[in-house]
Amino acid sequence: MKVNLEKFLKESGIDEPFYPGKRLVKSCRQPGEYKSHCVVFDWRNPDKIRVEVKAGLTGKDLVVQQLKSYPVSFQSPTYVEIEIMNDNTNKEKEDEEGKASGSGGSGDSRGFKKKSLSELSGFMSKAFSTIVEAKAPSLGKITEMVIMGKQIAEQAFEAVFESLTSQISHAKIAATDLLAHAGKFITTYTPPSFMKPRGNEDAKYKYDREKNADIGIKLPSLG
Repeated sequence: MKVNLEKFLKESGIDEPFYPGKRLVKSCRQPGEYKSHCVVFDWRNPDKIRVEVKAGLTGKDLVVQQLKSYPVSFQSPTYVEIEIMNDNTNKEKEDEEGKASGSGGSGDSRGFKKKSLSELSGFMSKAFSTIVEAKAPSLGKITEMVIMGKQIAEQAFEAVFESLTSQISHAKIAATDLLAHAGKFITTYTPPSFMKPRGNEDAKYKYDREKNADIGIKLPSLG
């Protein structure tokens, strides 16, 4: 499913620059203990954006003892991964490269025109300004969606994502409602780490007939 990222960020209430290497945390403060949560917009991987719901307001992973105090809906992972399909800075970069390769006049053996110090200074200043402005990409594609540890099938991406965007804008995530929008389009379930089996799962149980024959049963005396 393709996503208009500029529209998504705007509707989610993100009004500060968002660009590769950036990580934003939107707080969803709620009344009551262990109810507040947050949404993390993570673009530290230049190829994709991860939008994740986390318990607490810091955006950091909580230790198991803290996480267990929160509602079950925040104990299992809820996130969306969006692959970047284009970047607004690419066109400017290609234009600059095109001008350099097509320019004539004096130059070095590689065909690049030599620039004066003032020209280089101006070019660097423009490049820095572009980074500071840091326009968000305009198009992305949802590649993975997990709600409360449940893998959502592509058929439900649109309905769930629209609901998630609305919830983010209101700063209150209800993962159970998101799951309801997924309907039957759920593929697999991944439990949180603290719910995974522990110990030696291959251990064999040895049955002792004499010790277990009358377990839990007390027969009346016949005498």
